Amino acid sequence: MKPILIFLGIILMFIGFFMITLGMILPSSQEDYKKPETEENNVEYSGIIMIGPIPIVFGNSPGLMVLSVLIAILMIVWMFLFVIGLRIK
Repeated sequence: MKPILIFLGIILMFIGFFMITLGMILPSSQEDYKKPETEENNVEYSGIIMIGPIPIVFGNSPGLMVLSVLIAILMIVWMFLFVIGLRIK
């Protein structure tokens, strides 16, 4: 492996850590956090947790759940093709 690629990878990791730390330290505007007390929160969410090749899909919106299942299927197919590709070489 080329040493320049290793060096660039390490630099990118440090830049990422720096940006995350900077985002936590810098104060954000308080207007974003003010909520009207009369407004209801109707938040829809969905997510995927991959434990090896087995997906666990969760959420509260049927539409987002279908999208998450499709993404999980694509991830499984991608992992399968990756493993097949490693065996061919």
